[in-house]
Amino acid sequence: MVEDIRPNAGIEISADSESASRRRANYVLAVLFIVTMLNFLDRQVISIVAEPIKRDLGLSDTQLGLMTGLSFAVFYTTLAIPLAALADRWNRSRIIGIAIAVWSLMTVLCGLAGNFVQLFLARVGVGIGEAGSAPASHSLIADLFPPERRAGALGIMGAAVPVGAFLAYAGGGYVTEMFSWRVAFMLAGLPGILIALLIWFTVPDPRGKVSLAKAFQPAVGEITLRTALLELSRKPAYWHLVAAGVLVQFVSYGLASFYGGLFVRVHGMNYGELGWKLGVMVGITGGFGAWFGGKVGDMIGKRDPVLPLLVSGLVLLIAAPGMIAAIYAGNANLAIALLGFPTFAATFYFGPSFAAVQLLASDRTRAMAVAIYLMVAGLIGLGIGPVFVGGLSDYFAGGNRELEASALQKALTVLALFNLWAGFHYWRVWTWMKRKQG
Repeated sequence: MVEDIRPNAGIEISADSESASRRRANYVLAVLFIVTMLNFLDRQVISIVAEPIKRDLGLSDTQLGLMTGLSFAVFYTTLAIPLAALADRWNRSRIIGIAIAVWSLMTVLCGLAGNFVQLFLARVGVGIGEAGSAPASHSLIADLFPPERRAGALGIMGAAVPVGAFLAYAGGGYVTEMFSWRVAFMLAGLPGILIALLIWFTVPDPRGKVSLAKAFQPAVGEITLRTALLELSRKPAYWHLVAAGVLVQFVSYGLASFYGGLFVRVHGMNYGELGWKLGVMVGITGGFGAWFGGKVGDMIGKRDPVLPLLVSGLVLLIAAPGMIAAIYAGNANLAIALLGFPTFAATFYFGPSFAAVQLLASDRTRAMAVAIYLMVAGLIGLGIGPVFVGGLSDYFAGGNRELEASALQKALTVLALFNLWAGFHYWRVWTWMKRKQG
């Protein structure tokens, strides 16, 4: 049964109170869907405007990778741990509200940047803001939804990722084509301020009120990062999940950071057309992947809780050849359609993986387990993936502008093979957890 989070909830549980609890839980899930959507809108809008930024500011592909990946990932990942610890003690709604206000403001500042350093620092600020959102959101979902509905709820929240990407690509491409990449950043950042206020005033935390001063005072016997790592170190399945998450994000962010480069250089598309076509593809295949992954997690997970993880690995095996076919497709429309394979795979894993993280973690380390996962996966996957592609592309091009298109294709082909590696780790999670069940 879903916990009633109303401030004056009574001891007796009636059908009406249970219904009210469900409505409140679903409302919070809807708000967190919007938060996650804006999270990825502000994070990914840079992907569709990267190519005009490259030309406007005179950047290399390596600098593009640093700007889109590492600048965001450094503080996004390292701050996730202390903010997750705070989320285990303080009001999670307040944390989420402050986080979205910070990253939205910094997204607006990206549009005011005049050189690489200024844009890099503004992206650092976006990462600082977004670090506070995911651990607190996952912890709230775990409190509001019982285990048999948790993967589905996380899958719904995961479906916000491709919706946010759709808005980033379609909206960012259109605005860039009509106005400029600077206006695209500003329009992406402004709505977050309103959502921050909505969360602050309408989303209560089930724990009730906890003073901030008390939240910064560690409780006796509290789980710290060290003790959480010691607990999780005895569970190899958790670290295989982390490794799989690293590789999935390595591929998805490495590819997304150079969408513009691939289609503008190879197929000569304009940003408006590229934006809405990519947005539709990502919104449909990515959204369906997240939703379907959550449903698979709920349905087959009832009979075998670890089978959804094996399915996630198999999906990634299919994604690798689909991505390579897209990179070398004869026309832009076919390439976008074929990109549906890796996009579906990059969101399918969301529900099963994070449900497994919550299953492997203890009650007191739920937020910390998510934060550790996001820190490692983000720092390596998000932080290094785009830099890896950019550096490899520059290496293959050898400073020759005429070779930039084919060099990027080669770099992305190498990237596609990492899907196979991710699939291996899901298989290892499955074998370990099956052995524990036996």
